[in-house]
Amino acid sequence: MNYTNLSTNEITALWTQYFQNSLYVQVFKYFIETCEDEETLELIKETIEVSKFTMQEVEHFFKSEDIDTPVGFTKNDVNLKADKIFHDPFMLLFMEHTLKFGLIASNTSLSLSTRKDIRDLFTELSRRTIELFNKCIDTSLSKGIMVRPPHITVQKGIEFVASKKYMSFFGNRALNTIELTHLFENIKSNTVGEMICMAFGQTSESVEVKEFMKRGLNISKKHIKIFTKIMNESDIDTPIGSNSFVTNSTSRVFSDKLMLYMMTFLSAAGQGNYSTAASASMRFDISLTYQRLSVEIGLFAKDGNDILINNGWLEEPPQVPDRDKLFKA
Repeated sequence: MNYTNLSTNEITALWTQYFQNSLYVQVFKYFIETCEDEETLELIKETIEVSKFTMQEVEHFFKSEDIDTPVGFTKNDVNLKADKIFHDPFMLLFMEHTLKFGLIASNTSLSLSTRKDIRDLFTELSRRTIELFNKCIDTSLSKGIMVRPPHITVQKGIEFVASKKYMSFFGNRALNTIELTHLFENIKSNTVGEMICMAFGQTSESVEVKEFMKRGLNISKKHIKIFTKIMNESDIDTPIGSNSFVTNSTSRVFSDKLMLYMMTFLSAAGQGNYSTAASASMRFDISLTYQRLSVEIGLFAKDGNDILINNGWLEEPPQVPDRDKLFKA
C-alpha cells in the first residue's frame, strides 16, 4: 500500500496520459467504423484497449487522491456515422506514428515517477505499447505499405574528423547516417501531418479552422521539400508518398476542438523531433535549419492554442494554489 501522495511529476504524467489517450480513443473508434481490412481492424481494436486501460488506471489513481479527472474528449467529439476520410493504409501509418509518440511518453512518464505503483503502470504501458508497435510494423511490412528507410553503401574503414569543415555551415560534405536518419524520419512525420491537415481542412465546418489546417498543410509540404532537397544533394532518394491515403469526403468527422488539439500534439512531437535532430546533426547548416523550422512550428501551435482559448476549449492542467487569491478571500 502507498502512503505517499502523488508527486507533481506523477500528477503531470498521469493527467497528460489520460488527456491524450481520451483523444486517441475517439479517433480509433472512428477507424473501427470505417476500416475494411481485417488485420488492420484487429490491431486498431487492440490499440484502443490500451488507451482505455490507461484512462481507467489514471481515473483510479486520481479518485484515490481526490484529484479531478480531466474532461478530455468524449463521444461528442466524433461522428461515427461520417463517411470514410482515411484509407486503411493511413490507419496503420497513423498508429505507427502515435505508438512511437506513445513509447516516448510512457518512458518519460516512467522516468518522472517515484511511487512503485505508478512506475508499475508506466512499465506495463511501455510493454503493451512496444508489443503493439511491433505488430503494427509487421502488419505494414506484410502488406507492402511500410515505407522503409534509405539503404546506402557505407564507406569502409574508421575515420576521424580531420577538419572543422566537417561541421561546415555551407553543407559541402555528404550526409552521415545519423543526419540521414533524422531527415528521413522528419519527412515521414511531416507526411502524416500533411494528410491529417488535408483531412481536417476538408471536414471542418469552421472557416477559421479550415484556414488553420491549410496553413499546417503548407508548413508540412514546405518542410518535406527542404528535407528532401538536403537528402537529394547527397544522392539519396526519399521514397514517401503524399496525400494518397485521404479520400474526397467533406462530411464532418471530428469536432474542431479535437482537430485543433491533435495539431498541438503533432506540433509538440515535431518540435521535440527537430530539437533532437538539431543536436545530433554535425553539419551546422542542417542544425540551424531545424532550429529555424522549429520556430515556425511553435508559432503555428501558438495560434492553434489561441483558437482553443477563444472558444473556451483549452483545458487547464492541475495547478498549485494561488496564494494571492487565498489571502484576499
